[in-house]
Amino acid sequence: MRYKILGRSGLRVSELALGTMMMGPEEPGRAGPLESRRIMEAYAEQGGNFFDSAPVYNNGQSEQALGEFVNTDRERYVVTTKYTNVMYSGLDPRIPDDPNRGGNHKKSMVQSVEGSLRRMNLDYIDLLWIHLWDFSMDIEDVMRSVNDLVQQGKVLHFGLCNTPAWVVARGQTAATIRGWEPISALQYQYNLIERDLEFELIPCANALGIAVTAFSPLSGGFLTGKYTRDVERESSRLDGNWFDTLENYSEQDFIVARKVDEIADRLGTSSSAVALSWVQQRGVLPMVGARTAEQIIDSLKFLSVELSDEDMQELNQASATEWPWTYNLMQGERSSVIRQLAAGGMLEQIDNPGFPG
Repeated sequence: MRYKILGRSGLRVSELALGTMMMGPEEPGRAGPLESRRIMEAYAEQGGNFFDSAPVYNNGQSEQALGEFVNTDRERYVVTTKYTNVMYSGLDPRIPDDPNRGGNHKKSMVQSVEGSLRRMNLDYIDLLWIHLWDFSMDIEDVMRSVNDLVQQGKVLHFGLCNTPAWVVARGQTAATIRGWEPISALQYQYNLIERDLEFELIPCANALGIAVTAFSPLSGGFLTGKYTRDVERESSRLDGNWFDTLENYSEQDFIVARKVDEIADRLGTSSSAVALSWVQQRGVLPMVGARTAEQIIDSLKFLSVELSDEDMQELNQASATEWPWTYNLMQGERSSVIRQLAAGGMLEQIDNPGFPG
């Protein structure tokens, strides 16, 4: 296992993060307490130190399972959790609805952090994420509230999930100007099926010194080969999961998945390893979840996989996404004319590595 510097925080995090959404309760489709510990032990034995959780994951049971594990050697591990999303009566009738339990505002933030510290039995959280942007506040007010928690020692660093690029840019600018704790990392869905981050968010993060992490780098298990290889498969997150279903995948998506299988067979490794290696070699840190220790062991195979330039090109071409208008100007059918217009007719004499593509 190698380690990456998380943005400008200086934190050293393992090149594969472990998500805990599937951990905690003893129920179908989840890893119970014993299996959750087996998963975390298998990950840590390979040098993994970067854990991701959230209060909404199994209504706090995932955080509790994580806390019981990391407290055996607290300083070794980088623990992250989130605020904004909470369970409500529609998901669990035992839970009363409350308009201020969720959201991006300070009351929600403080309540959530205090609850997470209590459930995990920790003194501090290494990195607190906004779970999603709820469009109710100015990001500058959020950054001020985070800085208060940093000053109190309850939170060390801050990150954003599922937040528009313009909000990220404004937040980082406010932190820089005010001398507040900056945004260290972003977390979004990114994989060979969903490449939208490449248009705005990844360039934004690179320009502002922010790390990018990817949840669902295997597209909910779709890129593991279990839907494209002629083998009997076990249940998956895609089976009846409210985030996604198998019916949402197009024939083009299956072409991408089969290309992953083809390269995996050529390299003598698993489809999961190839899909994760592609994410990492695109400069994004993959974050995987697991229901069994065997699944995390399979994902860890990517540590010994190095995709060649030819492999990357094949995968990039198979999964190519249509660029939005702003960027298509510079790489569409008429891009050579447009680029010459912007270069005053001297495109070949000007070095501009910033062109998209």
